[in-house]
Amino acid sequence: MIVSTIASHSALQILLGAKDEGFRTRLYVKPGRRAFYSSTRLADELVVTEEMGAILEDDGIVVPHGSFVAYLGLEAIEKAKAKFFGNRHFLKWETSFKLQDKALDEAGIPHVGVVKPEDVKPDELYFVRIEGPRGGSGHFVALGRELEGKLENIEANYRVEEFIPGVYLYVHFFYSPILERLELLGVDERIVVADGNARWPVKPLPYTIVGNVGVALRESLLPRLYDYGLAFVEAMKELEPPGIIGPFALHFAYDGEFRAIGFASRIDGGSNALHWYGRLYWDEPMSVGRRIAREIKLALEEDELEEVVT
Repeated sequence: MIVSTIASHSALQILLGAKDEGFRTRLYVKPGRRAFYSSTRLADELVVTEEMGAILEDDGIVVPHGSFVAYLGLEAIEKAKAKFFGNRHFLKWETSFKLQDKALDEAGIPHVGVVKPEDVKPDELYFVRIEGPRGGSGHFVALGRELEGKLENIEANYRVEEFIPGVYLYVHFFYSPILERLELLGVDERIVVADGNARWPVKPLPYTIVGNVGVALRESLLPRLYDYGLAFVEAMKELEPPGIIGPFALHFAYDGEFRAIGFASRIDGGSNALHWYGRLYWDEPMSVGRRIAREIKLALEEDELEEVVT
């Protein structure tokens, strides 16, 4: 059995995890990135191509990540011949505000408020979020009186949200159909270019993500987050049967209360940061990438591969 994916941030742990579990690996990579990936032990097979759509014909098990929709498009993914780990139809739920709100509402998870133009106050801060998984690219914070000028040149779908002056946390879960268990595998916070304003408050900086740092939360917060994860799993069983298979992440602003700002309907790049929560479920370190490979292995051992691929 071979595990395949496209070169990206999440591909690093996907393929390392697959190799740790004894699988062969295949990586689709553009020519400009070949030197780096060929210098590593990640890929048994390196497919160098400008056309990432080649993976849609792959004969292994394809593990999607955040770059898949951008590279391939939802329609191509849903019609692909390849076997995808997870519920490929779940991928679209993170791509629009409407679907994200529907899923969070169905799960009963509180989320950040959307501000109508007539409710904007000149001296209050607002967060402008661009639709879809973009690594923070295009998001920005602005005072109400600045919004009109800043919004007029935006071509992508966006919305204006209340600004939460708190901590932003990204919580990584894994739902196992084989074990019928939800695992909370880690929490991270994002390093964004705008953090530079804390050191050099010279000009507005973008919210583009450049890295991730693992967070060990206070224990008292973990049961609440786990309950949100359980509720989200149950909601998606109703909204997109058979529901979630494998990894997902819930994204929160926290200022004493948790309010969701979105979610990832696949492995989230923030799980690349070092996390130890996998030891709560396994007798060894367990990254989300390795957990995917472990689920495939368990499914093969139980002759239930159809339970974890679509």
